[in-house]
Amino acid sequence: MAGERAHFEVLDGLRGVAALLVVVFHVNEILSLGDPRGNVFPHGALAVDFFFCLSGFVVSYAYDGRWARGMGLREFALRRLIRLHPLVLPATVIGVLVYAFAPFRGPDWNMDATHWATTIALALLVLPYPTLPGRFDDTHSLDGPTWTLFQEYLGNIAYALMLRHLSPRALLALAVPAGIGLAAGAAHYGTVSTGFGYSNWWMAEVRLAFPFIFGLWLHRVLPSLPKLRLGLLPLAAIMIAALALPVMGPDAKAASNGLFEAALVIVLFPAIVLLGAHSRVGQRTLATCSLLGRLSYPLYILHYPFIYKFADWVILTTPSTASVIPVALALPPALIALGWAGLKLWDEPVRARLNAALLGKR
Repeated sequence: MAGERAHFEVLDGLRGVAALLVVVFHVNEILSLGDPRGNVFPHGALAVDFFFCLSGFVVSYAYDGRWARGMGLREFALRRLIRLHPLVLPATVIGVLVYAFAPFRGPDWNMDATHWATTIALALLVLPYPTLPGRFDDTHSLDGPTWTLFQEYLGNIAYALMLRHLSPRALLALAVPAGIGLAAGAAHYGTVSTGFGYSNWWMAEVRLAFPFIFGLWLHRVLPSLPKLRLGLLPLAAIMIAALALPVMGPDAKAASNGLFEAALVIVLFPAIVLLGAHSRVGQRTLATCSLLGRLSYPLYILHYPFIYKFADWVILTTPSTASVIPVALALPPALIALGWAGLKLWDEPVRARLNAALLGKR
């Protein structure tokens, strides 16, 4: 299996592209006041569902062999926590500081010590907590993207306890009703972009189930699938073009739009993963893929408190367009710099120490 690592570098690059798309989508979401018809990427939130599919594929790739060689639940849990959890601390700290001390706050945003302690404790565990004032009905309102990390942990638990034991046929049998459920939920809401708030919380697991299970299946059967290839740039262009397509249907929440987005998740994203998995890269592209892959998670998990604050400024003070546009243009590069700082100054050093201390890896 070790020789396959470079074989999947295109998937690392695509993960980075998806993270960049999420940032641009979120900035535009504030500019359009949540109306996807005014967003440069009307379907940009679906990058999350691409992450889930890629996660299932990578979890199978990284751990199926280790289980076969005798890895236990403790080691699996440690490996996943070391990979995913260190950035939760700075994400929570940034979320607290931006919410409590940055300007543009509503009049009812003060909380007592007990409320703060409960919120911070649950945030550090990436568990849902009562929504902070002024944060819509988000289940993880200090740092919105951590709702997907909670789902990622649920997927990993399901993999460790059950899914890893299943044959490819059984995984496919689970994926089919999961896909039907995803399509039904998307048609109901008119979009796949749900599950992050208490009013539609049940869709979080629905969004996770199909892409994660199908990603597991895709890796298991990869050797028997057609070896179709397409490089990083063409696959990134396809993803960007798909997420930039206009809203489908007569309004922003039409069932036809939901079904279209479900089709992207069920058909297009697995196809992109398949094509990327079979693709090989040259040295220049290899370096780009590695950079994008390393940046993707810190950028994704750290950027959103500043999107919240951008929203606070726009909603609470209604600034002029001439004032908003320069800030909107400056945010993506600033957030990329934040993600890179989080990677180099915190994530990589902390993970290296934890790996050495807990797993004996140097």
